[in-house]
Amino acid sequence: MDSEVDVVIPTFRRPEALASCLRSLESQTLAPASIEVVDDSETDYGPGISRNIGWKRGSGRYVAFIDDDCLADCGWIENIQRVFSENDIGGIEGGITTTDIDGEIIDFNPPHRFNWDRFKTANMAIRRDILTEIGGFDERYFLHREDTDLAWRVIDAGYRMVWVPECKVHHPEPIGVHGAVYGAYPRSEQLLYHCNPNKFVESAASLISRESIADGSLRKLQRDMRTLQHPPDVKPLSRIQSWTLWTRAWFLALFWAIRKATIGDPKKSSLCLK
Repeated sequence: MDSEVDVVIPTFRRPEALASCLRSLESQTLAPASIEVVDDSETDYGPGISRNIGWKRGSGRYVAFIDDDCLADCGWIENIQRVFSENDIGGIEGGITTTDIDGEIIDFNPPHRFNWDRFKTANMAIRRDILTEIGGFDERYFLHREDTDLAWRVIDAGYRMVWVPECKVHHPEPIGVHGAVYGAYPRSEQLLYHCNPNKFVESAASLISRESIADGSLRKLQRDMRTLQHPPDVKPLSRIQSWTLWTRAWFLALFWAIRKATIGDPKKSSLCLK
């Protein structure tokens, strides 16, 4: 079987992690059609621009995205190609595992209740023709949310994104161990809101918690999303937009809490193939 899957890896000053990622791709049961590494170490354009450069270099029917600090399961490419060839879909969201502080391997996947606040290009694959149709990644995002935005636009263009956990990658280092802060946040949240305000209700609801209320971070985000950010190319939310968004988000968060207390969370994602 000939491979139809190009792999795109944006990298930023992590040569050792990148080398491990590339070794995992050398051990695939089906080799990638091409591996496009885009080194952003000097330019620092951000992963969205890097991924656009990468997928445009290749010619495979499908484009798989992975981060430079992730390791692909040996059947990753083969599973991606099989799922695309057997189903009329636009894209795949694969499963991610990581290592906790005790060294145990754990899942790092979105809750099954999430339909929209998900999609990470640490493990995502999209048909090339659809990437061309929608213009790839929105390059206004510097860091954070560019992957969710891409998946939403695939869906809004009329194609199906599916959850396929057997298309698996592993993130060896505990996620968040360096206490990463997204410099583009909350501008990235403003961008994502304008991508699809209805889908963003779920994103807003996911941020509502006892901790975010108590420490003031939720109120700060609400205020920041009504404020012009830098660079000033994204329109902040109006007071009416903000009020509508957060009212709907609170109702959704309350619904989740009641459902969990009564019948429990969903047993599987609505994005599953079957």
